Amino acid sequence: MNPFDEMPSQEELTSLTTPPLPTVVPGDRLSNLPTSWTVIRNAHLTGPVGQEAMGQLIGRYHDAVERYLRLKLRDQNLADEVFQEFWTKLLTHKLAGADNTKGRFRDYLRTVLHRLIIDHFRGRKLQPLPPGDLLDPAKPDDDYDRVWREAVIKRVWLRLETYEAGTPKNRYATVLHLRVGDQKAAIEDLSAQLAEQTRTKVTPEAFRKTLQRARGKFLELLVQELKDTIHPCTNEDIEAEINDLGLGQLYRRYATEASK
Repeated sequence: MNPFDEMPSQEELTSLTTPPLPTVVPGDRLSNLPTSWTVIRNAHLTGPVGQEAMGQLIGRYHDAVERYLRLKLRDQNLADEVFQEFWTKLLTHKLAGADNTKGRFRDYLRTVLHRLIIDHFRGRKLQPLPPGDLLDPAKPDDDYDRVWREAVIKRVWLRLETYEAGTPKNRYATVLHLRVGDQKAAIEDLSAQLAEQTRTKVTPEAFRKTLQRARGKFLELLVQELKDTIHPCTNEDIEAEINDLGLGQLYRRYATEASK
């Protein structure tokens, strides 16, 4: 379920100014999660630290890598072969070299996958290569960007659900799921659904205020998720990443509504 279903045009992205990014509270345990760079480096260590990091890495990127390869190769058997090779290399510590001084983790992962695809095709003498210029990292890869965007949103939802589960009486994830699940429903109907789910009294105004705060929290967690994949990271880097992922217009809309 994606609260950013409507994708803005490039003109819309460049014609609007991004509002100030939300601040992540330092004491929030969600903000203390290890970054993707840290996880992939730790995954190459031996012992409990390496095992824990490997589990986190698989949990974060297993589905995204599999989906990307199937989209890119348009052949499930070939995709499964490259997918197996990716995890084999990772599990045998042959993907070391992740350098968090080089910027975005998604660029590193994309480069790794492109190289694996090229090596696999060359090794099996398959021609031609999949669509797109896999040899040029500056060339856009729409399949990869779409899959990465979906993976980011999925992890932000998980963060929001974790926040709700760990915060007494919090209903941010529940309320936002209700709104996104039926964007045309009246607030009165949604507040009635929430009241039925929680067996408490929920007025339309209370629902509206909770929804406003939920959107603000979602944006905060989105920023944190992106910060975990970029190093070094500035607000300008986050703004650029939001726009590059096609989330700019909807980010601005949510930010405006959350600030009312």
